Amino acid sequence: MAFTGSPTKSTEYTNQVDGNKKAAPFHDKPVRYAPFSYTHAAGAGIGEVNLVRLPPGRIVVLPDLSRLVTSAFAANADIHIGTRAFTNPDGTAVAEDDNRFADNEDAGGGALDKAFPLPAGGKETLDSRDGVIVYAMIDTGNIEDNDTIDGYVAYVSGN
Repeated sequence: MAFTGSPTKSTEYTNQVDGNKKAAPFHDKPVRYAPFSYTHAAGAGIGEVNLVRLPPGRIVVLPDLSRLVTSAFAANADIHIGTRAFTNPDGTAVAEDDNRFADNEDAGGGALDKAFPLPAGGKETLDSRDGVIVYAMIDTGNIEDNDTIDGYVAYVSGN
């Protein structure tokens, strides 16, 4: 059974076919990847690991295209992926957020290999004067020597 008026159209499609000047442009900027790779060698425990610095200026992080891959940590270990505090170009301070891209992912229950689960809206705009440090926080259970954190942050410049 078909619904009445099938097929229907999105706003963007309607604007494109109607020649509307306000139509959403195609995204023509390349997706860039900032890879990170870390092998722990500081003894078992909880703590934080700086993974990668994203470039200054306005960037849009694409969580669905970003990746987090870990070995299995000690039992009950959780990993967060967040950003350190940074400064916007206008001098406004942006607070550190340890859950910007991942909140309490279970790295102690086995190895992880997944896209960044946050933000739920599908993208995160960052605008910084000096770049933004992406870091991992391990809590609840331990990261141990030879455990690994790998992956990449996918982003586009501008927009």
